[in-house]
Parts: sequence; C-alpha cells; structure tokens
Amino acid sequence: MDPNQVLYLAKAAVLLVFYLSMPIIAAATAFGLLVAVFQTLVQVQEQTLAFAVKLVAIIVVFFISGAWMSGQLLLFFDDILLRIADL
Repeated sequence: MDPNQVLYLAKAAVLLVFYLSMPIIAAATAFGLLVAVFQTLVQVQEQTLAFAVKLVAIIVVFFISGAWMSGQLLLFFDDILLRIADL
C-alpha cells in the first residue's frame, strides 16, 4: 500500500464516522434544545427530563437509521478487505 492509499482510507474512515454519527448528534441536539426551551418556559429545573428525552430520541434515531449505518459500515469494510486482497 502506498501512502496515498493510506491517506485515502484514513480520510474515508473519518468521513464515514462523521456521516454515521451526524443523525444521532443532530437528534440529541434538537431534542435537547426543545426540552431546554420548554423547561425555561415552564420554569422546571429537572435534569432527568432532558436526559430521558434525549435518550429516547437517540434510541429512536438509531433504530430508524441503523440499517443504513450498518450498510455503510459493511460497504467500507468490504472495500478495505478488497484492498487487502489486492496486496
């Protein structure tokens, strides 16, 4: 493997991690912001409420996008194995 291939694979791995984590991070951020605004309006200072809502949102998003995530991981892993086989 030459250095260009290694850099390409490292870049692809970082981008894959970014793309796979973005739906979960976006959902947690959005629901956290909504709960924070709701708690501010109602003047409730309960920390477990925000945590529970974010946890449920993360689980739902994970189940919705889990097939896509695993498919992307398998494609990347298949690409890595094909490159190893060409050595």
